Amino acid sequence: MTTTIRQTENNYITVPYTKEIQSEYSKTFDCGNDALTLFLKSREALDVAFGKTFVMLLNNNTIAGYYNITSGDIEDDNNIRMGGAVYINYFAMDKEYQRYKVNDELYVSDLLLADCLNRINSIRENYLGFAFVTLSSTDEGLYLYERNGFTPIEEDMKISKNLGEKKCSQMYLPIDYE
Repeated sequence: MTTTIRQTENNYITVPYTKEIQSEYSKTFDCGNDALTLFLKSREALDVAFGKTFVMLLNNNTIAGYYNITSGDIEDDNNIRMGGAVYINYFAMDKEYQRYKVNDELYVSDLLLADCLNRINSIRENYLGFAFVTLSSTDEGLYLYERNGFTPIEEDMKISKNLGEKKCSQMYLPIDYE
């Protein structure tokens, strides 16, 4: 079965990840980080118990990047809940698109992150209340997140889940509509 992705004027579209997309297009995806590449090819990427995965597809049906989001919260060192959060579990761009610029100031990764944040805002406005967007960034992703408003989580705050990740910086983006 061939999945047809509709053409867009921007040559990309972000869609929910499905078995059909995984079986047809994930084989060539490689972001340079084995854990992130393997997640996209795993059954967990399709399992809502691990979060919801979305992929950015180009007109040639290539997966340029993906993200996976789930819920969580932030607590201080005294385990006092500081607010609910949407946690970006995974965010990765194929090596070919990691430094690909759309124009002088905008990268394809910025477009994918903007899609992710727009989806998160829609969830907040329509379904679920929370105060933060959180993630754990590899060294390679820090520049992307910092230029899009994320800051390191302070030492007196922690993400209330066992991340088990090495060489990652915990970051957050407060959501303030007032």
